[in-house]
Amino acid sequence: MIAFVAPATLVLGAGLFAAGVLSFLDIHFFKTRLAERAALAGGLALILLAELVFASSDMSMRFLNGQRSDVLECRLDAETALPDERHKDSPVMQNRIVECMKGFGYEWTPNHARCKEAAVASNPFCYLPTRGFDRVVTELLMMLE
Repeated sequence: MIAFVAPATLVLGAGLFAAGVLSFLDIHFFKTRLAERAALAGGLALILLAELVFASSDMSMRFLNGQRSDVLECRLDAETALPDERHKDSPVMQNRIVECMKGFGYEWTPNHARCKEAAVASNPFCYLPTRGFDRVVTELLMMLE
């Protein structure tokens, strides 16, 4: 479904945005200036909405899905570097994963309910991005999970 909605929203938004921009060049597709400005604002809003829908969908490797991928990469790196600690509940392994995630731009945050169930370093629900917008979207996706 998302594969059809996002492109249609993007095309509609781009068309409205283009019509609004062309009004500044004295090419008018609407009868009033108010309609032209509304098309400009509405088109921009639809473009941003399409990006947000795509970025937060299952097709995206950003936000929560990207966070899961980063946790797996850090776990693999830690298990490769410390093969003797692999099947143990090792604090050395846990610390290495947390440090790796810091390198990817995440901070350890054990406040989420799914993190409290299993507060281990390989649980993606125990991290939040340090960047503001990414953090807000990831928190929203975690609430919906």
